[in-house]
Amino acid sequence: MQDIESIGEPLYNLGDKINIIEKISYNERERRLFVNKSLYFDKVSAQVWEYKIGGYQVLDKYLKSHKGEEIDYNHFQKVIQTLHKSLEIETKIAKIAL
Repeated sequence: MQDIESIGEPLYNLGDKINIIEKISYNERERRLFVNKSLYFDKVSAQVWEYKIGGYQVLDKYLKSHKGEEIDYNHFQKVIQTLHKSLEIETKIAKIAL
């Protein structure tokens, strides 16, 4: 089990530090969620990226609804961490024998 604080850490890929949500992409192999060409959130599992509530993919929906805006790193990282923790809890619940 990894340290929850490191999940979804915002990092920059290139020299430019762009904070605007522009082009959203997910790299499953590297577990990186990009919000533009330089800024990404690290250690985002495929399960967290694909997590749906009410038929909507949570992270994708959030980012698309805020496209063109400056991202609030702390808030978005907390959303990632909350989804990660929710998946852990759901797994534990599913193992409970009735």
